[in-house]
Amino acid sequence: MKTLQKISWTIILIFFCIQADAQNIFGNWIKTKVTYFDDTELPNNNAIKFQYLRYTFENNKLFMGFAFDDKGTLYNFESKDQIVNIKNSYGYIVNSFKINQLSNSELIIVQKGKNGFTDNNCLKYYFIREQDYQNQLPIKSSDILLIKKNDTVYKATEKIHAKFSGDKSFHDFCSENIPEVNIVMSTNNLFLATFIVRSNGLIDSVQVLENINKQFEKQFRKALDKSKKLWLAGELNGNKVDVQMKISFRFISSDKFLPKYDYSQKGKAAMNNSDFTRALTYFDLALEKVPSDYESLYYKAICEMNLGNKNAACEDLVKVKPFGKMQVEELIEKNCN
Repeated sequence: MKTLQKISWTIILIFFCIQADAQNIFGNWIKTKVTYFDDTELPNNNAIKFQYLRYTFENNKLFMGFAFDDKGTLYNFESKDQIVNIKNSYGYIVNSFKINQLSNSELIIVQKGKNGFTDNNCLKYYFIREQDYQNQLPIKSSDILLIKKNDTVYKATEKIHAKFSGDKSFHDFCSENIPEVNIVMSTNNLFLATFIVRSNGLIDSVQVLENINKQFEKQFRKALDKSKKLWLAGELNGNKVDVQMKISFRFISSDKFLPKYDYSQKGKAAMNNSDFTRALTYFDLALEKVPSDYESLYYKAICEMNLGNKNAACEDLVKVKPFGKMQVEELIEKNCN
C-alpha cells in the first residue's frame, strides 16, 4: 500500500513539475543571441543575427515582435514534450521549436530544420526575460525628452517604453480602426505621430508630425482615444514614468516596392556567393526606390565592411540603429571605434 502511495505521489509531483515548466514560458522574452545548433556563430550577412526579436507568450497565444515598441504579430501555439508548434490563424503549423533550456530567467530554443532539431544548420535562439534585458541597459541623457520641475518625460527606447495591452499590436489595432488605410494603401505616403503615455496610463500631448490627409488623422485620433484604457505605463527602477511613444504608417506603391524587393533579393543572392561588389550595387538600387528600407541599408553596410570601406559601413550602421529593429550596437562597437 505504501509503495502505491509513493508511486502516486511521484506521479503527482512530476505532473506539477511539468505544469510549472509550462508556466515558466509565459511572459516577455528578448533574444540576446542566435547561433547554429553546434553553437557556431552566424555570419554577419545573416540579418537574423542582429534582428531585434521579442516573444510574448500569453496562454495559447504568441506575439512575435520585431521592434521594441510594437507588440508584434499574433500566432497561436501549443507546447507538448518540449516541442512548441506555432500556428497561423487558420491552424496550420508555420514553425516548430524545441525547448533546449528553460528557467525563470533564460529560454533557449532550437528551430526545426529539414531533418528535425539536430541538424547543424538549425538555428539556436537564446532569450532572457524582458525585464532582465532592460535592467542591463544604461539610461542615457539622450533618452530624456524633457524635464519640467519634478516631471521627467522619457523617449520610448528599448529600456523604457509604455506597453499596449490589447490582443494585437497597437499598429494592427489602429489599422483596423482607420478605414482610410485601405484607400491610401497603394500610395507613397507617410503618417507619423507621437503621444505621451503618462505614469497613470492616460494619453495626452498628441502630435501629428507627418500627415496624409485630414480624414486619416481624424480616424487615427479616434483610434488612439479608443485605446486609452489599454496602455501600461513605462517603468524605470520599479517606478512608473511618462513616456513619449511614436507610431508611423508608411505606404509604398507597387512601382517602388516591387523593384526594391527584386533588387534586394538579387543583392542577397550575390552576398551568398561572396560577390560583395555586385551585391552593393543592388542594395544601392533598392535604397533608391525605398530609402527607408532598413534591411537593405544593413546589408549595404555589411557589403561595405567586406569591401574594406569601414567608414561608409559605420555610417550606414549608425543610420540603421534609429529604426529600432536591428541590435547593431555590438557590430558598431567592434568595428567603428
